Amino acid sequence: MDATRFPPTPSPSETELPTASPAPVSVEVWEAELSSALGRPVRVRYGRSRSAPVVAREPTARELRTDRALSGGRVVRLHGLFAHTPPEVRAALGLWLRAGRRARRACRELDAWLDAALAAEGEAPSRAVRLRPVGEHHDLSPLLAELVAECFPESFGPQLPSPRVTWGRRARSTSRGRLILGSFQPRTRLVRVHPVLDQEAVPRWFVRTVLHHELLHAVLPGERTGGRRRHHGPEFRRRERAYVDFERSRAWEAAHVGALVRSARSGKPLGRRILALTRRQRG
Repeated sequence: MDATRFPPTPSPSETELPTASPAPVSVEVWEAELSSALGRPVRVRYGRSRSAPVVAREPTARELRTDRALSGGRVVRLHGLFAHTPPEVRAALGLWLRAGRRARRACRELDAWLDAALAAEGEAPSRAVRLRPVGEHHDLSPLLAELVAECFPESFGPQLPSPRVTWGRRARSTSRGRLILGSFQPRTRLVRVHPVLDQEAVPRWFVRTVLHHELLHAVLPGERTGGRRRHHGPEFRRRERAYVDFERSRAWEAAHVGALVRSARSGKPLGRRILALTRRQRG
């Protein structure tokens, strides 16, 4: 169950917000307009995520049980700023959700409006994050320190502090096809690792490879090319492929991604066969 995410653009554009904000747009208005644009039922929720100001996904089984009219529809979470959008921006969002990147003009309109809206709002206050780098089977702090010393000896310092690291929140996943194994938040400089990797059956070198990928994000921020934001440019891919454990980590993930998804959904550990294989490799 994949989520469609509209990426924010951090650099301000020349577009400015109108001096008089439009009247607040209710969830009901958004639902009516997006349902009409997409030709399917849509449920809208407001949130506060600056990294993913628009997220569109399929409804979960629980949502379908409580709202049968949502069958075949979408659930859309919008940053609270979208409560003050003019009609043309709402139309652009509906077009983008329907056509994706093919709707180039709509993408440009949304980029410009989001740039100005986020810049006008200013930086959101940072919430205190409780770091939990020590897991039941893997301690992330020494793994991160090893990687910084070995692969990024001159990348971090007073001007660019080394990221902090923590295991993500332990909650059963609803994904059926893929998992986001790691993430890097530029504003807080925090690396999160999916807790499904905190298992004896997951090799230490695989966890290191996930951390290496996120450290690359910390030193190589995405760039905008041709109207699109690229998070994995040529230099990123080159350095990622050059990492010592890249190939075997990619092979291990391809072989066990289904088991990882099932483990994240059920909360049960990976099977004995994978554990035995990891122990033999370790030995």
